[in-house]
Amino acid sequence: MDGDTSIWIAATLAIAGVAVLRLSWGKPQRSTILNIAGWVTLLAALVVGDSAAGEWGVAVIVLVATFAASVALAFAAAKPARKARAKTIRTSHRGSSEITVAQRSGWVTFLIAGPLALVASLLLALAIRAVILTTGGAEADGNVAVLATVPVAWPVLTFALLMMTRRTRQVAWIAGIAALSASLLLLQGGPA
Repeated sequence: MDGDTSIWIAATLAIAGVAVLRLSWGKPQRSTILNIAGWVTLLAALVVGDSAAGEWGVAVIVLVATFAASVALAFAAAKPARKARAKTIRTSHRGSSEITVAQRSGWVTFLIAGPLALVASLLLALAIRAVILTTGGAEADGNVAVLATVPVAWPVLTFALLMMTRRTRQVAWIAGIAALSASLLLLQGGPA
């Protein structure tokens, strides 16, 4: 098999892995078998991507899996939460205001844990790059630091945000990381 075919197979495996995990996590009780199948499929995608194109293949597969997860999260954010649906059925005289609130809450969670967390992670990565350049590091090292920081910082920050129960705390973390990173960029003359 040539490298291009292997990358396409790995990308398909990555999308399938995300789909299986989304299916599992969408059930009332998560399925251990589906969880294992999803993670094994994602791991297989990384192995195939690595064998096809080394670190570049892994990076491409991580991007494909991240995009697939973002699409799955966007669709999930558009659906009302199960609690809101059950409440709406019991209190039908109130109309659909509970669903609207649940949908809005889902979109707010998606925006905070998705794009806003990405922006904060990117600002953090650029601040690390600025520190590397200011301390005499090579530009290539700074660029690699950005490419290494974002894929690690974004999911860790997203996970932390999703575990928080208060919006104010979520926003404070995003704003704090972004402000600290932006101030480092401004103090050091911005990204070179």
